[in-house]
Amino acid sequence: MTPYWFSKQLPASRHGIENAIRLAFWAQGFGDSYFTCTQADVPVKCVGLWKSDFPLQVEWTPSDYFMVTMPEPNKDALAAFERVLGHHAMAAYRNAQGQVVVEWRAKNAQARWDELSQSGAPDLERLS
Repeated sequence: MTPYWFSKQLPASRHGIENAIRLAFWAQGFGDSYFTCTQADVPVKCVGLWKSDFPLQVEWTPSDYFMVTMPEPNKDALAAFERVLGHHAMAAYRNAQGQVVVEWRAKNAQARWDELSQSGAPDLERLS
């Protein structure tokens, strides 16, 4: 089941967004994850810690896309995000800074895949 904070636009309140994403992770048993909202307007952006020490960034536009950026691949974090979001990630690749980016798409997944394929994104991998 897709969490409400991804399927609906929340009021532009950093505190409300932080609580919504934290509670979604904590409800799924990931109590050692923590998020701080850095941009409450769409696209929403947060920085966080997975397992209290693995840094990551998330960005999303409700009912459109969700992205996680992390310094290196982390299968446990990926599985947790898939569990919380309720579906598998679409693609993974490296950005210009060498970080791993994982994307979920609720709309236009094939168009985004085609765009990534043509962009020459390093280490591009189709995940679903």
